[in-house]
Amino acid sequence: MAIVTGAARGIGAATAIRLAADGFAVAVVDLEESAGKDTVEKITAAGGRALAVGADVSNAEQVAAAVERVAAELGAPTVLVNNAGVLRDNLLFKMTELDWDTVMNVHLKGAFLMSKAVQKHMVDAGYGRIVNLSSSSALGNRGQANYSAAKAGLRASPRPWPRNSASSASPPTRSPPASSPPT
Repeated sequence: MAIVTGAARGIGAATAIRLAADGFAVAVVDLEESAGKDTVEKITAAGGRALAVGADVSNAEQVAAAVERVAAELGAPTVLVNNAGVLRDNLLFKMTELDWDTVMNVHLKGAFLMSKAVQKHMVDAGYGRIVNLSSSSALGNRGQANYSAAKAGLRASPRPWPRNSASSASPPTRSPPASSPPT
C-alpha cells in the first residue's frame, strides 16, 4: 500500500497512477480531498484501488488522522512518496518570513511528519520505502532561496533516518536531481 502526497496533479498524480499500475493500492493525499478525485478516478478506471485523503502535511494532527484512515481503509502503508510542495518565490530581500515558513513547513516538516506517521506501519510489516522528491533547484535558483533550501533538505534528511528508527525496515530513498551523480 502506497501513500503519495501532493498527488492531485502533476508529478504526484503521475506517481500515484504508476504505483497503482504496478499493483499498489494508493492513497492520494492532497490539501483538499476533492482535489484528488481525478487521480483516484483514473486509478479505479484502470482497475486499481485508491482513496483520496485531504490533509495539510504540515499539521501533525491532520497527518496522523490521514495515515490512520489510510491504514483502516486500504491497509498498512509500506511505501511513502513525499511529493507535496508549494512555491513562494521572491528575491531574498523581498521574501517574507511567512513565505519562508510556508515552503519549509510543507516540504520539510511535511516529509518529516508523514515519514514519522508511516514508520510504525513499515516497522510492523518488516518492510518499507520512503521516497523524498527533490529537484535540481536544490542547487539554487534566483528568487528561490526558500525552495532551494527545502529541496536540499529533502535530499539530505533521509540519510540518518534508518539509524534513528526502531528497525532498519524502512530505509529511505531519495530522488536526486538529474544533474547529480548517483550516490
